[in-house]
Amino acid sequence: MEQKSLDRTLALLAGLAALTVAAMVAAILATHSSQDFFQSARAIDDYRAFIASPLAVLGLRLNLGLDNLFMVFYGAFFVALAARLRGLVDSRLIGVALAAAMLTLLLDSLENHHIMTTVHALQTGLPVSPEDGEIQMIASQVKFHASYLATFLFSLGFLRLGRMGRVVAVVLWCYIPFGILISVVPPEQAKVLALARTIFFVLAFVLSAILFSSLARKDDATDAVAA
Repeated sequence: MEQKSLDRTLALLAGLAALTVAAMVAAILATHSSQDFFQSARAIDDYRAFIASPLAVLGLRLNLGLDNLFMVFYGAFFVALAARLRGLVDSRLIGVALAAAMLTLLLDSLENHHIMTTVHALQTGLPVSPEDGEIQMIASQVKFHASYLATFLFSLGFLRLGRMGRVVAVVLWCYIPFGILISVVPPEQAKVLALARTIFFVLAFVLSAILFSSLARKDDATDAVAA
């Protein structure tokens, strides 16, 4: 795929990713329910109380469904980004970045399906053990830390893409420390940090859409002059 086509694809994928997260936030605000509650180990009675609240299961299903769609978009984005950065950044670095992004995608998928399996078990009276929540908490934290590695390494490539690319890199750097802080504070006190992490992640996609759309238009202008 030529560079102009990659830029257009990246702009589209980044825009779709940002719009999907915006829809997830809207669903969370409307239903007051999300998967975040299940990313921390809790007593089984706490899980039962959560899904018993109005709109909780509906909101959770909406959130996870949109998140599954988001995974398709961000997974494809990072694959295309790795191809776009070929020649600009050492291929070994990009390979590690892409591997970390794919690990994030895998753990994200496992998390979503594990949460829905847990909810199904709670609703149907199947046994659920506290260890399920503990394992999920570990997997969720590993998922996020893999994403921090991926975004940091990819940010080194954004630095090579002009002024807007450098802005995207800075936004990605801001995403990382908020995530690290979340892992060391009690879950009940991490809501503001989680919101900040989400804002920076979404902002990075919005700015990436602008960046690659601009680069594609620049290529069009160059082709027109050459013709």
